[in-house]
Amino acid sequence: MPDLLPFRIHFEDPEIAPLDLDASDAENARQLAVTRRGVPAGAIRKVKIIREKVDG
Repeated sequence: MPDLLPFRIHFEDPEIAPLDLDASDAENARQLAVTRRGVPAGAIRKVKIIREKVDG
C-alpha cells in the first residue's frame, strides 16, 4: 500500500469549508473529497499537499 500524504481540498463555493484528508495522490484526494462532501468534481478549486512548516 502506498504511503498516504496530507492534502487540503479547496472548493469553488466559499460556503464549503476546505477539507483536510490523507490520500495516496491528488486524484485520489479529489475522489475522496467528492464523496465526503457530496459535490460534483467541478466544485473543487484546488488540491494542495500540506507541507510541514519548520521554524528556525
